[in-house]
Amino acid sequence: MTGFILKPFRDRVEVASDGAVYRTDGTVIGTQCKARLSDCLPLAVLGSGPVWLIDQLSDLIFRAARATQSVDETLRLIEGTLLKVGATSGFDTAVRMAIGTISETRGPTTFVFSTFEEEGGPAPLQLHEMPTGFGQGELPSGEDMLAMGLTGRSLEADAPHLFEFMRRRKRVNPTRPSAPPIFSIGGHLDLTVIRLEGYEQRVLKQWPDVIGEKIDPFKEEPAAA
Repeated sequence: MTGFILKPFRDRVEVASDGAVYRTDGTVIGTQCKARLSDCLPLAVLGSGPVWLIDQLSDLIFRAARATQSVDETLRLIEGTLLKVGATSGFDTAVRMAIGTISETRGPTTFVFSTFEEEGGPAPLQLHEMPTGFGQGELPSGEDMLAMGLTGRSLEADAPHLFEFMRRRKRVNPTRPSAPPIFSIGGHLDLTVIRLEGYEQRVLKQWPDVIGEKIDPFKEEPAAA
């Protein structure tokens, strides 16, 4: 399950995401930057689940953006589409999609929707605004974040510590709850910054994961440790 954090600020939205592409057992089959970017609006999309479905849903969102040339209208189209799908057959495949954008009326903000029901999670097939941000993955408690010296002022500073914390914990994939937990954070850590005038992307951290092998966050540590 892809790990990502989206956090809006006064003039931007920052997105941190890991870059590992892997099979359901955690075997790495490649790496990529998982933040997909609109070519006409300040809007980025991330997904967690099968790559083919993430690609289809991302393309649907970007086609709506090109057709409307408006973030607010794009969001309304997504919301209406989800309502129609929910009223008919729904989705057979589980996926979660997150959106970081700068709305014409809301300013920098984030949204999330899922095709599956998860205990304690947002209702499926509904577009949920997350005005203070959204994170997928096992994040440390507030007390632990303070102890780690995290400030919340930028993901550039905080994300390497947060993702290292997540990387060292096995997680159950909420889209496959019956499958064994796996280590699922790897490849590299990417930062995407969304501003009205454009995007900025760079790699914050590289992990020594090997294609064809399972993610093992402790492999790089000395044996004595």
